[in-house]
Amino acid sequence: MQNMRGMQLGQYTLDRLIGKGAMGEVYLGNQEALQRQVAIKLMKFVSDEAFRRFQQEVAITATLDHPHIIKIFDYGIENNIPYVVMQYLTGGTLSERIFYARTNGLPLMSAGEAAQLVEKLASAIDYAHQQGVIHRDIKPGNVMFDIHGFPYLVDFGIARLNVGGQELTLAGMTVGTPYYMAPEMWGPGELTKHVDQYAMAVMVYEMLTGRHPYEVDEGKEPNLNLMYKHLNELPPPIET
Repeated sequence: MQNMRGMQLGQYTLDRLIGKGAMGEVYLGNQEALQRQVAIKLMKFVSDEAFRRFQQEVAITATLDHPHIIKIFDYGIENNIPYVVMQYLTGGTLSERIFYARTNGLPLMSAGEAAQLVEKLASAIDYAHQQGVIHRDIKPGNVMFDIHGFPYLVDFGIARLNVGGQELTLAGMTVGTPYYMAPEMWGPGELTKHVDQYAMAVMVYEMLTGRHPYEVDEGKEPNLNLMYKHLNELPPPIET
């Protein structure tokens, strides 16, 4: 994507790029009418069908109302660019906190601290599952904090929803992060809420140890090696 700084999207003005990923870029934006800062994700889509599914999914995930799920304020399309307007969080990600502690020789999260955080995040995941929403990409990078350290799950439900028995998935989208993917995500089988529970367990392991339960050489077909490990091996005990 080209630099969108200064562009006007409806009532929102893009300020500066603050993140990017497989599905698009995230800008800090200003909502002039309410005089507040927001996070605006500009989405990448290749077809009208993909955008139709995006509209359906965002409309439903925007109804999720839980204290630990990021708020979606608005969405739309402007100049052929689909966008989502979200709550702006300034406390960084859980992934950044783990990395900072590990690389600076600082203590990792204690079991008690991890339990408190997991209780909050698990309540958000359970609530979403009750609404028919499966995240499918639970990981430290998708846990963000506000300035007070209050945690939120982000990018929630964009991957798959089950609404009225109909599953909606963005065509052509890579779903999941291999280090956190449950065994059933590596094949063609039906996915359930258990993939989020598995990913949460992997994330807890990382919170307590500073490493993934399964590590591979990134230069030698890492996804195939990770798939084998998730399907066939037990992770090293946490105490080691």
